[in-house]
Amino acid sequence: MTDEILFKYVTGQANSDETKAVQQWMLESEARKKELARLKNIWIISGLENEIDQQDKQKEIERIWNLIRQMNPGKKEKTRRINLFRFAAGIALLIGISGTIGYFISNNRSNSKPVYTEIFVPKGERSTVILPDGSTVQLNSDSHLKYTAAMSSGKRQINLEGEGYFQVRHDESRPFVVETPSVKIEVLGTSFNVSSYPNDSLTTTYLQSGKVKITDQKGDGIQLSPAEAYVFNRITQESQKIKIQDKRFTDWTQGILTVNGETIGELAKKLERRFNITINFGDQDVKNHVYSGSIKDEDLNTLLEALTFASSIDYQRKGNTITLFSKN
Repeated sequence: MTDEILFKYVTGQANSDETKAVQQWMLESEARKKELARLKNIWIISGLENEIDQQDKQKEIERIWNLIRQMNPGKKEKTRRINLFRFAAGIALLIGISGTIGYFISNNRSNSKPVYTEIFVPKGERSTVILPDGSTVQLNSDSHLKYTAAMSSGKRQINLEGEGYFQVRHDESRPFVVETPSVKIEVLGTSFNVSSYPNDSLTTTYLQSGKVKITDQKGDGIQLSPAEAYVFNRITQESQKIKIQDKRFTDWTQGILTVNGETIGELAKKLERRFNITINFGDQDVKNHVYSGSIKDEDLNTLLEALTFASSIDYQRKGNTITLFSKN
């Protein structure tokens, strides 16, 4: 695998054959897959930040090249790399002016059908993205966001799998729509949180400010007011609207883990995504322990110590594998 092809893949310039070759190369290593996803995010997000200083863009491109070289040791094609670097610097400058790399890639790739910009945030990481319409979204760990460049001037629609906190730019003529596998959320301008992970039984939408309309799988519409949450259970197909007096659904954007009456089994899923770890259970009873509280989620060891102090569970850690068990 050459640096040039990897760079073209990261920056959205690879053709179908090159893309297939890179995808095959990624299958050989989970670390490669994660690092390339991170580099694609860096490229997209740096373009969305409207930074048009060419020297700053060149530094970012060179940094990506250095990371690619570390991933792909071997013979390098220096002349071709430098030429591509100059070409990429010009692209980045245009992207900075246009305000979105997704728009440039879409026009560059296809004129016949929409081309999606996709952002994936691996486990253990978080990202903030400025969307083409000027709205922002903070993406939690293990989240996948997809949209087309058309949302900068046309229909504002995105697809989310995972968790995101949205601050939507008001535009009364163009509603902002978030689609998840379970519900569709439509807003004009507001701040809200959506959590819809494929391995979670619950899909939740929490409204912080403004107004949203949620359409469930039956086609029924539900209106939310600030400090209300809509919770849909994918297993029972039941839903409810509840009033929330705390900030448990948005605390994660401030680096705080807040749970209220959740079992350790449910909490373990959040910890696995946040820290990219594996959690096992030493006994069946430990899954049913209920935990409530808030703590900074920046350090795993500190969080585990606080968890065991405040509950009747203990843990053992071996590398990235944590085993939880009931205290005797």
